[in-house]
Amino acid sequence: MADFGLDSAVSGADGRHGATLSEAWEIWGPQGGYVAAVALRAAGLEAAFPRPASLACQFLRPAQVGPAEVRVESLRGTRRAEALRATVLQEGEPILTALVWTVALLEGLDHSAADPPAAPPPEELEPWDAYLPGGEPPFPYWRNLDVRPVVPPPSEWGGPAEPRWLTWKRLRTRPPLEDPFVDAGRMLMVADSAMYPAATQAHAEPFPYVAPSLDLVISFHDQGSDSEWLLVDGFSPLSQGALVAGAASIWSADGRLLASAAQQMLQRT
Repeated sequence: MADFGLDSAVSGADGRHGATLSEAWEIWGPQGGYVAAVALRAAGLEAAFPRPASLACQFLRPAQVGPAEVRVESLRGTRRAEALRATVLQEGEPILTALVWTVALLEGLDHSAADPPAAPPPEELEPWDAYLPGGEPPFPYWRNLDVRPVVPPPSEWGGPAEPRWLTWKRLRTRPPLEDPFVDAGRMLMVADSAMYPAATQAHAEPFPYVAPSLDLVISFHDQGSDSEWLLVDGFSPLSQGALVAGAASIWSADGRLLASAAQQMLQRT
């Protein structure tokens, strides 16, 4: 299985970094969340602070397997936070641009009113491979993830149903999650791959469109290095005029809200 830690790695200095986008993470080309994770890791190498707080990105062109450059610039820094811009380029053309906030390790007044979705533990659920034709995931990206479906249950696949996709997910090869930018990067990936499948649940198969992401916005609330399993709750509240709205929340195995995301997608044939 592919190693997300290695495949999202970047190297360089002074705002210029190199990366190689791997074919192992393809969905219609390298998956958008994976490319965004590469941008996030480059921003992490330049950041003055150790904690990623948020990322907002636009997908400008389809990514291709192969070499990429990531250019990072600091837009503003304070004693507590820094804003950076990371742009991923291939053959001199930008394919993704991301705005990233990083923050210091701080203390403040805490509260939590976030209740995790009801879901059996992943150990009580069958891997989704058991329900797929031939037991084979549809794209290389999915071969790297252990996926345990909760909602809709496999007996109700084929729709139409509630536009929701609630699943447990973990990387088959554990990356160095102690690095907060690697940990946040895997959250980017699973968030980006949750909202389009949620939208398709509202419609009977076969779904006649694909819906590439225009953008992705995510807030990182907590680090999840102690939780290899992530409970990912994808929802699509509206699809209208070819624009598909998505929202996602990501939870640890012990019920902590780790990240929340939103996305706009554009249908095309």
